[in-house]
Amino acid sequence: MNAVTLNEFKRNLDSVLKKVEDDQDAVIIVGENGEKFVVMPLAEFNAWQETAYLLSNPANAANLRESIEQGKNGRVVEHELVEP
Repeated sequence: MNAVTLNEFKRNLDSVLKKVEDDQDAVIIVGENGEKFVVMPLAEFNAWQETAYLLSNPANAANLRESIEQGKNGRVVEHELVEP
C-alpha cells in the first residue's frame, strides 16, 4: 500500500486513481495535520463491508471459521450447481 501527501494527491489525482484502479490496491493520503485517509476501489471497499457484516454475528463468524478449517483439512464435499 502506497502513501502520498494530500498535496501530491491533488497534483497527481488522475495518475494516483489510475494506479489504485490498475493495482486494485488502496492508497493512504496523509493530510497537512497528519490525518490519514484511504482511497481504494469500490469493489474492495464493498468486500470489506461484507466481511465485517458476516463476522459481526458471532454464530455466523463461528460457522465461517469452521468451514475454513474444514476446507484447509480437506473435508469438503462437491455438489453440482443446480440452475433455477
